[in-house]
Amino acid sequence: MATLLGLLLGLLVTAPSAQATSTLLCKGFTACAKAGYSSFGYGPTNYKKMWWRMYSGHNCTNYMAYRMIKAGMPETRPWSGSGDARNWGVVFKSKTNQTPTVGSVAWWSSNHVAYVEQVIDANTIIISEDHYRGDFDWRKIVRAGGGWPTGFIHLVDEAITATAPPTVVGTPQVDKKLTAKPGTWSKTGASYAYQWLAGGKAIAGATASSYVPSATQVGAAFTVKVTASKSGYRTGSSVSKATAATVPGTMDVAATPVISGIPKVGAVLAASAPTWAPAPSASKWAWFANGVYIPGGSKATLTLKPAQLGKAIRVVSVGSRPGYTDAQARSEATTAVGPEKLSVGKEPVLSGSPYVGRALSVKPGVTDPTDVTTTYQWFRDGKAIPGATAASYTPTLTDPGVRLSVQVRYSKLGYTPIDRVLKPRTAVRSLARIYVKSKAHRSVTVTVLANGVSPVRGDVVLTNRAGTKRTLPLVRGKVTFSPDWLYAGNRPLTVSYLGSYRVEARSLTKTFTIK
Repeated sequence: MATLLGLLLGLLVTAPSAQATSTLLCKGFTACAKAGYSSFGYGPTNYKKMWWRMYSGHNCTNYMAYRMIKAGMPETRPWSGSGDARNWGVVFKSKTNQTPTVGSVAWWSSNHVAYVEQVIDANTIIISEDHYRGDFDWRKIVRAGGGWPTGFIHLVDEAITATAPPTVVGTPQVDKKLTAKPGTWSKTGASYAYQWLAGGKAIAGATASSYVPSATQVGAAFTVKVTASKSGYRTGSSVSKATAATVPGTMDVAATPVISGIPKVGAVLAASAPTWAPAPSASKWAWFANGVYIPGGSKATLTLKPAQLGKAIRVVSVGSRPGYTDAQARSEATTAVGPEKLSVGKEPVLSGSPYVGRALSVKPGVTDPTDVTTTYQWFRDGKAIPGATAASYTPTLTDPGVRLSVQVRYSKLGYTPIDRVLKPRTAVRSLARIYVKSKAHRSVTVTVLANGVSPVRGDVVLTNRAGTKRTLPLVRGKVTFSPDWLYAGNRPLTVSYLGSYRVEARSLTKTFTIK
């Protein structure tokens, strides 16, 4: 009973005079409503109820209890003891300061409370209030003049709230800017602060309206928290929806590699470095022949080998950078790789004479490079002799009278072959064998034989010691001499076969027995 009496006495105290510091904007539920000033449902019936066990009817604490409950506080008074207006600032000492905000409780220690509806500036506020034995009204109060509240109690100050959440504009990719749109808020004219989050955790220093994902954030989803603030209101915040996972960045090729050098076996091709945006932190090379990777081609230069003969060459530079997808810069393909030329430093030499049964041989000479394959082909009157592919050849019985030649070929994979043709000075000849016999009186018969030639043709000259000569042609390989100067007995004679294009000339000097 004493508590209720004390409470009643507290409510009987009238609001402090504010004639010099306030302006009445409206008075009474009906008049205020017509003037556009709401009682927020307190009148015309709810003021008759007790809120937080404050006395019903017109009084300041019942109105403020009603407004606090409607703002979200519990319907049970959050403290015990006196409900006098003068006691509010004592009970909520930790929540009381000198800063007015919308929704705060304007408190006068002289025993009055009111609701701050608007903060015009640090020295001007608009309040709504109710008075014991008085009426509901709205007033504008200025600090000058002594009627300013003792303090402001911040229980459930009105906050700025997002009517549409912030959004993130852009695709999350390494080194590509994301931009935050602040959303829409319950109060215009607010200022915004930003905090970017990755995986729900705040990113240190990321407090601008835009953010650029780093290489270490591949796979991360981003949100942005926007905090709105406006003078006179409790700040509000809202968080955007998470973005998709951040994908690696991409490197754009500004200039592709260019291959320089002559595409031929043994030559060195060089590739210029490509230009990237952004630049890679590392790069490697790969060379291809007709699209097939060339093992070991991992530098900016490539020495062409015989295996690349006839193939187009291309180079690919692969750039890598942390947080980025590897990128390829491809050159244009070269023309087909051509052969290199061999050179002969020392010519081959043919040795031997072209006689039946006597070998001809070739000394191969010296080439550059030296590791070549040397092959031989022997020809008979311009036609290849089957099987005659060695460095030497022995004329056979079928060869007398023919012109022999040998082709020496130097070859190496990837090089243009070089041929050399060697020829004996004369046709192949068989060596003559001379047989002399005296079968009749004062006559000699000369027979000339030669391997591979039958019969031997040509002239034979018979010469005596005095130098007298007689020349006769062979007939079927034989000829008989019966000169008048040939006498019986042992006679020194020279028999000379003058030769033919198939048989080599030969002379025989000997003492013959003439019948």
